[in-house]
Amino acid sequence: MIRKYLFSTFFIVFFIFSQDILATQQIQEVNYFASLRSNETNIRSGPGSNYPIKFTFKLRNLPVRIVSEYDNWCEIEDYEGSRGWVAQNLITKKRHLMTFSKKNIIDIYTKKNEASKVIFHLENYVIGEYLKCEESWCSLKINDKKGWVLSSDLYGVGNIENSNLSQ
Repeated sequence: MIRKYLFSTFFIVFFIFSQDILATQQIQEVNYFASLRSNETNIRSGPGSNYPIKFTFKLRNLPVRIVSEYDNWCEIEDYEGSRGWVAQNLITKKRHLMTFSKKNIIDIYTKKNEASKVIFHLENYVIGEYLKCEESWCSLKINDKKGWVLSSDLYGVGNIENSNLSQ
């Protein structure tokens, strides 16, 4: 009788602890670019709504680099290198790029060549829809106009494309 009780107790304890071990999630390191889905996105100090808000982005389509994932949370890094956690449903894999350069004015060209016609000039922090990257150029769409920009003048492209720029 005692053996039966001990065996049942052992089995129940083992089952409970094994479920906890299986349910334990680990932070997975990743490296890809995505964009913020919402006009207002809270960035938290940890992966969960119980963590305090560090800061808030008030800009839709802002490109961010996803550096790690945990459960349904992503740790992001912005163009200034600030990091925090955001709920996965507030991130979209539809890519956007942002002009981010030491230059005051960034030119957008008709072709991936600085000798081609300049379509328009942009200041820093302008966001456009990512179309593709080839060589050291990226094609993007801003206000229904498509053009080419040097990838060095953009945030939202990096080692991911630089190792293989033709996507």
